[in-house]
Amino acid sequence: MDQAREKELKSVEDTVPLDQIVEKVKVIVQGSHGALFGKVVDSFFELSEQEYFSPKDLADIEAGMADIREGRCLTLEEYRSGKRL
Repeated sequence: MDQAREKELKSVEDTVPLDQIVEKVKVIVQGSHGALFGKVVDSFFELSEQEYFSPKDLADIEAGMADIREGRCLTLEEYRSGKRL
């Protein structure tokens, strides 16, 4: 594992204990969105082996997640019907 990747993983473990992340994942997988979450994880896993996310990438991902949490998003149906933010 390269040093940048090791540093990234260490940073995540320092911020949120791994056991808490695992417990949250278990809850999601057992819920109504479990199958979808599994597909997302599989897709991300395939990409994460080959790609490193820069600090800008990670900031953009966090900003997108904040938008979703705060309701600044559209459903696929809304988007297909022509609605835009």
